[in-house]
Amino acid sequence: MKSLLPQNDKCSDNTILWWVFTFFWITLSIQIFRIFSLNATYDQGLFLQEIWNCLNGRPFESTLAAELSAPVKFDGAIPELGYKHLAQHFTPLLIIWSPLVGVMGIWALPIIQTGLISLAGWILFLLGKEYLSSQLSGWIACSFFATGTVIGPTLENFHDICLVPLLVFSLLLGISKNRFLLYLIPAILLPLVREDVGLLSFSIGLWMIARKPKWRIWGFLLCLYSFMAVSIITNILMPLFGSELSERFLQERFGQYLNSEVSGTFDVLYAMAKQPYLLLKEIISPLDSTFRFLITLGLPLAFVPWISIDSIILIIVPLFVALSSQGGNALSVHLRFVLYLVPGIFAGTIFWWKENYSLFKQRKFKIFWKACLIISFCFAIAGNPHRSLSAIIPDSVDPWVHIPIHRQVSRGFSAQYLLSLIPKDESLAAETHLIPLLSERHILMRFPENHLFQDLEGKVNSVNYIVSQPRLNLEYGKAFKHQSRWARKSIDKIEELTNSGRYGVYKCSKKGIILKKGFATSTRESVCIKKEIDEIKIILDQIQT
Repeated sequence: MKSLLPQNDKCSDNTILWWVFTFFWITLSIQIFRIFSLNATYDQGLFLQEIWNCLNGRPFESTLAAELSAPVKFDGAIPELGYKHLAQHFTPLLIIWSPLVGVMGIWALPIIQTGLISLAGWILFLLGKEYLSSQLSGWIACSFFATGTVIGPTLENFHDICLVPLLVFSLLLGISKNRFLLYLIPAILLPLVREDVGLLSFSIGLWMIARKPKWRIWGFLLCLYSFMAVSIITNILMPLFGSELSERFLQERFGQYLNSEVSGTFDVLYAMAKQPYLLLKEIISPLDSTFRFLITLGLPLAFVPWISIDSIILIIVPLFVALSSQGGNALSVHLRFVLYLVPGIFAGTIFWWKENYSLFKQRKFKIFWKACLIISFCFAIAGNPHRSLSAIIPDSVDPWVHIPIHRQVSRGFSAQYLLSLIPKDESLAAETHLIPLLSERHILMRFPENHLFQDLEGKVNSVNYIVSQPRLNLEYGKAFKHQSRWARKSIDKIEELTNSGRYGVYKCSKKGIILKKGFATSTRESVCIKKEIDEIKIILDQIQT
């Protein structure tokens, strides 16, 4: 790490470009292998299906998203065709990636995600050079690429928030260079990335009012625009597509204030204001988790963000939301939500160093920063974010679960062969690890949770094919109970569907099972499926005992 950091004030742009391209190619390679080896999961497929549908004249539609709708989750309704993901997250900018998906298919999304975050690191370096030496700017950029708060979201399933760091750094670069258009375009686009990104742009507006007198009017207008965008999107536009925001997402994150009442965003704010003691308790507790979260955010930058007024203002609103929310996702440094905070943390550090550059010349501080950076990087890798490094890092130590790289490659090829037996235009239900490979189709459900859907006339239909790999979940089942439950649920559902005669066994082996609606099972496949079900049930019973 020491030799890779810029060593003098003559640090060239090429040095940081080397970091940018290295980060891009490494994370892209990991993402591609993650999808191929079946370590990617549901959201990767959901976003691909949504964007693919935009390309095919069905903007923002997704049967995978329909499975997560409030009527399905809470009332037992059947997922319906025509459901638009905009009810859950308002992400109109996703449509711009449709042409690339049309050209590159399932490999487009990892290129987009790793490319946008890599480019954001380059813009961060350019922003730093507006105020600092090339060497210090290079250290900050290298810290960006070596922290778990960036590595984790980059290796995660594709998400809409991957555009946020690039837009924020570009906006701040526009202010620094006094280029209004470079400020204006990102400012307009930010609340359109996703409904809650407007909270981040509101913080940026506050920072402009407090710290940039020449931009104070534009800061006030950005606050007004952000407030209006969030209000209109969450209270008017999203309810047009479904009730998920009020019945599911606000309840999941802020239900402790709402007493299970169906509410909107203004109701949440009002409920918080009425319960200040509860709000304070939620912000500081659990104390250990909150402390670790704040430490991890500041660690790669030697904790400078927590003494930088600029950093604090730039993240004040999204940090308040994260700390006042319930559930583990809000305080996870490997999940995409941390990207609401990363731009303000790093940009605010640049502004602090502008006034305190003399500290960087002290050898002891550089040693301390290097140590912080190495610790941050080691924790990021050791955490095996999103099972991206499972080929070399065990998924579990006690009990031991490790699928070596040659077996991951083998199961990837096995899955490719299995899926090649299913016609591309057929409706299909598949287990979650197979969904990213299958999402370029109109009707795709998650098995064993669903295999039924409502068509546009409201008629209930069943998918034509079902594909399952219960033995893959068994490999992880002894350490992860939810995967053993998936295997049990899958095999029980397969047994039910085949015994009823609704589906026949199209293909059966230890590598996977394909069912086809109305298909006559051959004697060979009938023997195979019975043997598979019996063997898997025995293994599951052994795991449970």
